[in-house]
Amino acid sequence: MMRWLSSSWRACGSSMVVVSFAACMGQTGGSAPATTTMASSQGQTEQVLRGRAIVVSNACGDCHGQGGNPAGPGWLAGWKSPQQDFPIGPFMTRPRNLTPDSATGITRYSDRQIFNALRFGLRPSATPDVEITSSVPGQGNHPAKPNYLAPTMPWVAWRHMSDADLRAIIAYLRHGLKPVSNKVEDSQAPPDFWASENTAEKIGPYPVAPHPTANEVAGQGDQAKVLRGRALVITKDCAGCHGGGPNPLAKGYLAGMTDSTGEFKIGPFKTRPRNLTPDNTTGIGRFSERQIFNALRFGLRPGETPDVEITSTTPGQGNFPAVPKYMAVPMPWPTWRHMPDEELWAIAAYLKNGVKPVSNKVADSEGPPDFWASEYTVAKIGTHPPAPFPTTNERAR
Repeated sequence: MMRWLSSSWRACGSSMVVVSFAACMGQTGGSAPATTTMASSQGQTEQVLRGRAIVVSNACGDCHGQGGNPAGPGWLAGWKSPQQDFPIGPFMTRPRNLTPDSATGITRYSDRQIFNALRFGLRPSATPDVEITSSVPGQGNHPAKPNYLAPTMPWVAWRHMSDADLRAIIAYLRHGLKPVSNKVEDSQAPPDFWASENTAEKIGPYPVAPHPTANEVAGQGDQAKVLRGRALVITKDCAGCHGGGPNPLAKGYLAGMTDSTGEFKIGPFKTRPRNLTPDNTTGIGRFSERQIFNALRFGLRPGETPDVEITSTTPGQGNFPAVPKYMAVPMPWPTWRHMPDEELWAIAAYLKNGVKPVSNKVADSEGPPDFWASEYTVAKIGTHPPAPFPTTNERAR
């Protein structure tokens, strides 16, 4: 991946696309067309709520509007001003309106077109409404000259999500959001629409290589938990910042930045993705799973936070440090904190027990004297847990 593309791709965190319920299910016998939703109203409600949880915890709103706060103005309504442009080399890319507005949002496209956008990274407006069965251009209805979605849309990681989770996302965006009219200008792109950046050699295979790869180990810890953590680490594109992208075969997988091209410029500061392998000296081997959990749930730097259970998000209460030292931006803990406990523990288990240790010392990130505390107020990142469904931006069926 081009250096300028690699660093820009990561700047947004996880953005948002959706997938079809029916496109995955297909048709059988005399069943209804592929756009039919689930028969059960209760099932629909459960699916919508599951989709909401995924959308919130995957930081879709970081690009498409309001971070992990469904109560915020402009939730998932897309780009609204040039200040929200993402420069990718010489090109300007713009997060789309994901609300179900019929003119400017996702209702313009079929479920199958949106499914193809996620699973294969194809622009829905430039891709026929057909089932695609191959990721190879020219095969299985995959366009011979594909028009890919603009970065920073992390479809290369999201394509590895389960069908059930993807169906839940579409259910939430279709049925759990209120439509908002907001026309987003088209993103700019190179003549090949990013095709040269989306080869298997650069983004890894689909499906992902089985565990363990040469960068991983097996047989340590609870294997079911380790494998669940692996799936989460891949689909949340942790390695998009920490090395290797959503491809456990890649060189430097999760081993942290190795040169200055991996740095982020956050105002006057430079922040640096850490080594997440279990090396005892330079990686996370020196931290307990509890410290890793606290980092993901509360954003606390594990090296400067005691190995204790924390029961409050308020400094000075429930073992939360009175003067907290938060992890550097852009670590997306403000949205990851909304993941269920078992998922955060699974991530910790995989990083500690499923990855080979790599010695790679990453220089400390720079930061303000308050260790980002002024950036992590409730007013800026929303509440934990998030506001209950439905907020003023949402609708219950």
